[in-house]
Amino acid sequence: MPKVADETAYYLNSTVPSVALIAKGVRFPPGTWIRVADATAMAWQVEDLLKDMFPALKGMGITFATLMSEFDVNEFERGLYATG
Repeated sequence: MPKVADETAYYLNSTVPSVALIAKGVRFPPGTWIRVADATAMAWQVEDLLKDMFPALKGMGITFATLMSEFDVNEFERGLYATG
């Protein structure tokens, strides 16, 4: 997987679980991210789509994030790995 997004789109990391709208050229946070929808989709549409595509995610709290810059990625990572 590339280290940066090839296109602005929604990407899923099911381990976290989290969906992020990541801008083209922005670095992916650690983990496996798969493209699940175009940037033109609405967040609620993506959430509904994921429930149909990945039944294991039903009932789980999925975090949504918008990562448009390296600063956004750093803040996202800080939130994921914050302790206490």
